[in-house]
Amino acid sequence: MPAPRTLRRDCPRDHTPLVEERRPALGPDVKVDACPKCQGVFLDKGEILRLTGNRALNHFLTKQVGIDSDSQLVCPADGGIMDLEDAAGIKVDVCLSCFGLWLDQGELEQLQDADPKVIRDLTPEKRAELFDAAHAKQRERERNSALRGLFGGLGRQR
Repeated sequence: MPAPRTLRRDCPRDHTPLVEERRPALGPDVKVDACPKCQGVFLDKGEILRLTGNRALNHFLTKQVGIDSDSQLVCPADGGIMDLEDAAGIKVDVCLSCFGLWLDQGELEQLQDADPKVIRDLTPEKRAELFDAAHAKQRERERNSALRGLFGGLGRQR
């Protein structure tokens, strides 16, 4: 469950202040951030699962996000870089840091109707992107480990 908000969220498309709306979901209603001008919605991490019941979609949009950014939007929740992902033919903007989602008008309804099997079948391009992302993360871990070893050893020399 996301923490209570203290800062105003603005629409990443037209910068209109987002308005909190309740949407029926599995369990208690979900409070989404909706743009009264363009009708887009922002969902915090995990809310797509509660609104669609589609575990494959939730997994895809939170665990299989690449490291490239081809979205022009900035996350309304944390100002992070967003990536444009293709989920069952629907272009969804996903924040690379908080995994919040921006859905343009009508996209939530399309995702609610999406077949989980279609979500699970990754394109060869998506598989290559995920492989590259995993490889980059591994290189980053190795680099950080080497730096910790180097600088950790310097602290012990006295």
